[in-house]
Amino acid sequence: MFCPKCGKEIPDGAKFCKFCGNEIKKNRGPIKGRIVKKDSGKKDEKTSPVLIGAVVVAAIVLVVLVVLAMGVLNNDGSSDGSSNGNVLGITQSSQSSNGQVAEDTVQSVSLSAFPVSEAPNLAQALAEQGYPSSINFKSVTLDTSQCLYILTKSIVEINSGNTGGTISVGNPAYAPSPSGADVTQTISIHEYVDICGRFSSWIESNGQVPNYVGIYTGGVPDISPLNMLRIASDILVDYKNTGQLPETAVV
Repeated sequence: MFCPKCGKEIPDGAKFCKFCGNEIKKNRGPIKGRIVKKDSGKKDEKTSPVLIGAVVVAAIVLVVLVVLAMGVLNNDGSSDGSSNGNVLGITQSSQSSNGQVAEDTVQSVSLSAFPVSEAPNLAQALAEQGYPSSINFKSVTLDTSQCLYILTKSIVEINSGNTGGTISVGNPAYAPSPSGADVTQTISIHEYVDICGRFSSWIESNGQVPNYVGIYTGGVPDISPLNMLRIASDILVDYKNTGQLPETAVV
C-alpha cells in the first residue's frame, strides 16, 4: 500500500507512515445501494401521485362520454310541436314527409292548440251525438261556434297538406241571425274548400259565426251555420275513413 500524503510504499496494515508520520486511515468504501435506494424512493414518491391523477382523469372522461352518449340516444328522432297562443289561427306542428302526423306522435287537445289531425274524430263524435249545442271532446268542451271554426278551418288546412298543424280556437260568438236556403246540391272539392275558407276567415275577422255563406259567391244566403256544421262533418268523416278529402260533397 502507499501513503496518501507522501506517496511512498508502506507495509500493508500500517497505522502510520514511517517516512512522513501521516496517520493512515482505513477506507471503509462506499455504502452500496444507499444512493440508489434514496433516488428510487424519491422517484416512487413522485411517480405514484402522477399515476393516480392520470387514472382519476381517465375515469372522469369516461363518465362524461357515457353521459353524452346516453343523451344523444334519448334525443334521437324526438320532435315536439308548440302553439304561439293566437286567439284564432293555425300553427305548424311536426309532421312526416308526406304531410301526415306520425302515428306515434302524442298530441294534446286544447283551445289554444287543437290538432288538425283530431278534427275528423270531432266530426265523427258530432255526427254520432246528433250535432249537439256543446260537446265534451277529450279534454275540452266545445260549443257549436267553436266546432264550426275547427271543422271548416281543418278542411282548408288538410287540402293544403298541413295535417300536422294546430288551431288556436278562441271563443267566437254564434251567428246573431242565422239563415240560409239550404237547397240540396252536389259541389266539387274546389267549391267546398272555398266555402270553408270563406266561412272560417269570416270567423277570424269578425269573432263570430256568419249568418250564412254562399256556395259560389260570398254574401248569398245559401247555407245556414247548422247545415255548414253537417256538411263539414260529413266531409271530415269521409276523410277519416279514406285518408283523402272526397271529390264532391252534398250541401
